[in-house]
Amino acid sequence: MKMNDTLIQDTLQMAHQVISQSKEIHQSTNWWMWLSIAEFGVLTYLLIKKKINNNTIQMSAKQKFKKESLEQDIDFDNIINSSFNSNELYDKLKVKCHPDRFPNDNKKNIIAENIFQEITKNKNNVKRLLELKQEAIQKLNINF
Repeated sequence: MKMNDTLIQDTLQMAHQVISQSKEIHQSTNWWMWLSIAEFGVLTYLLIKKKINNNTIQMSAKQKFKKESLEQDIDFDNIINSSFNSNELYDKLKVKCHPDRFPNDNKKNIIAENIFQEITKNKNNVKRLLELKQEAIQKLNINF
């Protein structure tokens, strides 16, 4: 009987150790599970925040143009005048302000070259072409 008693006591002792170890393992697993859930939440938050920031920074060229266009004041008079009058004014200015008209005067040649470049850039902008016309009249002494 003593052998059976010892065997039972050993079995009970082993069962007690296994149960206590499983409780410890279960509790530590529970702690690690909550830590991993919190870490997942932080990582998800950071990824979403980064994606939102990247979307606002990396706009396409079309979106940038649309945003800038909506922020600017639009001069409809200039648009309509440019549609009908820009070619005629551009042709007059490019002939009168061409740098080759001032081969002997180096200073006027440089001024004419700068004005001519601006005329070329603003070929379809009547408002700017009129400003350049006045500048040419003042700086180059050209009569129209």
